Amino acid sequence: MEDIKKAVEACMEEIISIRRDIHRHPEIGRKEVRTAGIIREKLKEYGVDKIETPCPTATVGLIYGGAGEGKCVALRADIDALPVQEESGLPFASEIPGMMHACGHDMHASMLLGVAKVLCQNRDKFPGTVKLIFQHSEDTLPGGAKELVEKGVLENPKVDAILAMHMMPDAQRVGQIAVRSGPVTTSVDLYDVTVTGQGGHGSAPHTTQDPILVACQMIVLMQQIVARRVDPLDTAILSIGSIHSGDAPNVIPGEAKFSGIARAYTASAREVMRKQMFDIAKGMEDISGCTVHIHHYEGYPTTYNDPELMDVVRDAVREELGPEAVVELPAPMPFSEDFSYFGQMTGVPSAYFMLYGGQGGDQLYPLHNPKIILKEEAMPYGIRAMANAAITYLNR
Repeated sequence: MEDIKKAVEACMEEIISIRRDIHRHPEIGRKEVRTAGIIREKLKEYGVDKIETPCPTATVGLIYGGAGEGKCVALRADIDALPVQEESGLPFASEIPGMMHACGHDMHASMLLGVAKVLCQNRDKFPGTVKLIFQHSEDTLPGGAKELVEKGVLENPKVDAILAMHMMPDAQRVGQIAVRSGPVTTSVDLYDVTVTGQGGHGSAPHTTQDPILVACQMIVLMQQIVARRVDPLDTAILSIGSIHSGDAPNVIPGEAKFSGIARAYTASAREVMRKQMFDIAKGMEDISGCTVHIHHYEGYPTTYNDPELMDVVRDAVREELGPEAVVELPAPMPFSEDFSYFGQMTGVPSAYFMLYGGQGGDQLYPLHNPKIILKEEAMPYGIRAMANAAITYLNR
């Protein structure tokens, strides 16, 4: 739609300025006070019909279409930063020590502000309501999405569908949209394991109950869960990331600790891993005499893209950016996203897609890396894609 393209081009200087301001002043989850202030100020300036604050640093804006009553579509952007020391060398790099927008959330927030401005200027092109959700604390468990759902953010008016977009670095592609129907990100679960035994002298191991040996045996057995308990047609990941015990080479300690993370694309694989973790712990207690305590921290569910809604996104992107703008993801993404709660907790159809942001530095760095640079040239494509996806959905 030519009107959307012109409106986006007219506001890009302002949106990029907002992005750089947010990038300079990153704030981690539940402390995004300054960022939320900018968002609310701009929403008011752009003429958003209603602004709500369901949480201290989360913001919801409502835009009523001028083409009559209709459905409600929600557009979500996460706004929090990461505890990462920036090393990008950008002239607008973070001014806050140990904190950085290394996941593109500064671009997400500013692009959704661009969408807000464009939609306010084009109300006559859609019926119903657009609900803008600027979500806090995506990168800090338990995440802000679940809290917003519990506070009724998808009600009043009731949301019929929800969309979200995430930046993705790429060696060549800038401005294309990556899509996939069905599971698109993994679930995530964290496990902290404490093995308590009876320490003693290393020369007399038979007088001890060795927690290190039990921890090591558990880790080996846990690596067999995916290989022998999960359906080979499912994808599951179980990684042990830390292990700590003891201080001296000739002393068997009384305690050993290790921790790991599990990811899966299906609820069945996720449950198999959880059950097996606890079964292994019980078995090791029985044969070792040690006590095993597992603290299971249930993280984000799998993000599932509703096929019909994803088709709306495909059509809208092709119409707005051209047929070459849509790229099909060959496989789900290996990370997790609390956007999943919006659909999982409510049954509302959801669609989560990626915006390729190119490679801004001397080499390609992944999300969460202190040297990552995403190209601002991708941002107008993201704004146009999201704005037209909302308009297209509300007009169907």
